[in-house]
Amino acid sequence: MNQMTDTNQIRILISALASGVVLVQKSALMMALASRSEAVTIAAQFDSPRLKRELNLAKPNQTTKVSLELEFEANRVIYQSQEIGKIQILYKPPLPGELQARLSTESAIDRFLEYLQKLYQIVVLDESDRHVRVFIPNQQIPSFVELWQEFLQEIAFSAYGDTKHQLPGLVQTFIQMLNSVTLSGRGFSTLDVPILTNEQSNVLAAWYFAVVRDVGERQNNRQKQIYLLEKELAEFDLDDKTRRAKTKELQDKLAMQDKETLKYTEYFRKSFGRSLEEQNAALQELRQLETRLLQPSLTKVEQRKLQKQQGKLKETLIFSQGSTQQKLELFKQSEGDPFKFVRLDEQQNPDKFKQIYKIAKNFTKIATDQINSTRGDIFTQCIREMYRLLETEPNNSLPQPLLTEEPILGEMRSPGDDSKEFCYSCGIKLDPKNARWQVLRFMFERPSQRRQSASSEGRPHICASCSALAFASPLKVTDESIILQLKSLSGSTISELKIKDYLRMLTNKEMHLSAGRYLILSSERTNTGEIASQKMGQVQYALAKAASIFPVEVLADFEFWLITQGSQKILLANRHLILIKGLMDSYGQSIINADKDVNMTILGKRRPKPRKRPLQSIINADKDVNMTLGDAIRYIQQDLPYLADYILAKPTNYSNVVETEKNRKKYWEMIRESTMNKERQLWQKATLYEDVAALTGLTYAFAQSFKRIASECLSKEDAERELSKLIEKVEDGHAFFYFFCDYYKPFEEVNRTITKVQFYRNPDCSFIYDRLKELLAKIEVSISEREEIDKETQQARLNIFAEDITRVYDHFIHKKEYLAEKDWKNLTYNLKLSLYTRFPELLTKAKTKSEKK
Repeated sequence: MNQMTDTNQIRILISALASGVVLVQKSALMMALASRSEAVTIAAQFDSPRLKRELNLAKPNQTTKVSLELEFEANRVIYQSQEIGKIQILYKPPLPGELQARLSTESAIDRFLEYLQKLYQIVVLDESDRHVRVFIPNQQIPSFVELWQEFLQEIAFSAYGDTKHQLPGLVQTFIQMLNSVTLSGRGFSTLDVPILTNEQSNVLAAWYFAVVRDVGERQNNRQKQIYLLEKELAEFDLDDKTRRAKTKELQDKLAMQDKETLKYTEYFRKSFGRSLEEQNAALQELRQLETRLLQPSLTKVEQRKLQKQQGKLKETLIFSQGSTQQKLELFKQSEGDPFKFVRLDEQQNPDKFKQIYKIAKNFTKIATDQINSTRGDIFTQCIREMYRLLETEPNNSLPQPLLTEEPILGEMRSPGDDSKEFCYSCGIKLDPKNARWQVLRFMFERPSQRRQSASSEGRPHICASCSALAFASPLKVTDESIILQLKSLSGSTISELKIKDYLRMLTNKEMHLSAGRYLILSSERTNTGEIASQKMGQVQYALAKAASIFPVEVLADFEFWLITQGSQKILLANRHLILIKGLMDSYGQSIINADKDVNMTILGKRRPKPRKRPLQSIINADKDVNMTLGDAIRYIQQDLPYLADYILAKPTNYSNVVETEKNRKKYWEMIRESTMNKERQLWQKATLYEDVAALTGLTYAFAQSFKRIASECLSKEDAERELSKLIEKVEDGHAFFYFFCDYYKPFEEVNRTITKVQFYRNPDCSFIYDRLKELLAKIEVSISEREEIDKETQQARLNIFAEDITRVYDHFIHKKEYLAEKDWKNLTYNLKLSLYTRFPELLTKAKTKSEKK
């Protein structure tokens, strides 16, 4: 216990200050903590404005020396001879093996720990997969079982949570999840999940109410369209072709309207009407049984028999006597029209609908479409479930705590995985006679499981706790949900504490979800409804999405892990994220282009040839989609940055050349840092990137000079053609220089010199300037004699001579990394790509169909 880290001691002291248990030297302690950079960051996690204000106002006093050291006696924590709290270990249950179930458990634990810290100042000191070590201030605090139940009722399964302490409820988790991701493309029926609180009942009832609302609006909108078509056909003079088309459209809409109306009305009359009649008959029979039970002449056997019948009848009842009679009367008034039925009830009982009407406003069409309301039986089931939830009290017990004061030990069970004797998710023992809950799409990524000891595929049974916690978790693994886990690269306390705050800020700003250390990014869709992550690729989309929404500082400071459907985490390399962000910003790229289609392409087997294949404008013949960003990301994943840069360089695109150069330097710094692990393949790519940059600086200086004289003497098209020829010569240093010199010979009489060129360190070429300068120093060129400052512009410039080309090429030819012919070709291939990128006007623009027209 004495091995307490300095950071944990600060956590304990701030927790004690937040709870008001420190009675000695409080002001001096505040001043001492104010001098520690991490203290204010830790204090912010307690959501105590008073404490944060006092720390900000406290001025470090150099004369007053106050110790921050704590003393420990068993589990007791003592500061300045005062007991301020205790250390306690809480044990976690074994985590489920299925990905979505495990995420539900982890997020519930994270949310509970945040609740303890903000409301009771209980702070986490250490955490593993099996335990949590916490500090509990010396104050009156309920037991952890009571705290867990309080958390479930007031936060996790409440409608709005605790807005004051930014603890989300079902509106911010369950509803936001339904609004963001589609769990099943075909939709599903009403949910069979444990109901724990009245507010949970209201949220589910509001969902079903929103389904009825949206189906009714769809019917009403179609009826309005029918009215407008009838009016147009009756009042306007239309040519025969238009009239036939309008008449056909009207007939189709009338047929669909009649079909939909008949479907919903028939199912409602048969199913809901029969249910009300059965309820009424059961109530009458129950009254008869109650009357018979009052008879004094009954024997005990007869009495037990009647009581058993009474119990079975009560289990079938959903509505009270008054409610049943009221619904039968409404059913008669509405003539079996479900929409009219709900509308009349809403008018007659506004108080009953007040809460769910408010909550229902939060459901979007994406959420209501999750239920397959096109089926009349499921639509009717929504109405039935809505009333059941509104008029019955929750009777399910709360889930058992996920953090306990004693270790959770496994229980003996029979072998095999096809049994009702244990929970398929967490493994706890179940009573086979009462095992009710089965896996739904809300609990598992794939609810239908083919178990080894089962004869066929089916949905296994799980416990009520796993079912309920999965319902409240926003973390769902789908084709369109991108789940990221963020971890601090440095492991520093400040970085770790900032993760949750940053995720919360991000989810408030955009339509994303967060739960604990996880972030869910909802995939964008095209105007044709295609999911961008499916078309681009899940990993590629995650890289592009993360790069587009996070600042460079976050991309550099945190590890980004993609949680995939295969239960394997994929690390999104920081250097890749930063390069992608830089290229997207520099070239004005986005995942969805202006035409609302995915900006990507499928990676081909062969690499593009420079100049001959200007990839930026490859157009899908069917959709006019700009499909380059996906290609670029795939190249970046292979650490082929010059290819990625090349295919995004297009003259008509927005291009910020200064930011692009900064981005190239940042990538170079990060790939060099990544080679610290001595991974040979990555080290080779880092070396290649640096060498190409240096060679680009050398050849770019001559190419700039060549472009200048060619532009003065030739037409734009001819000048570009000649410059392209020069770039194609970079495979051979002598050929490159001879072509350069031969082109200059006709102009020698006008005082043009070919003995040297001057290379300025402009912002758009500062990276390659520095790499060239470093290379020249390596081959023993005196930089002090070559570099000078321009008197007018105050910019540094290098004087590069003809023999420098020979010396530099000779250096690389004898470098061991390029002794093989294929390695030399790879070097010069990337050099060509780099040069073409710096002269984007040479990349011929391919025209789309619309442009050709």
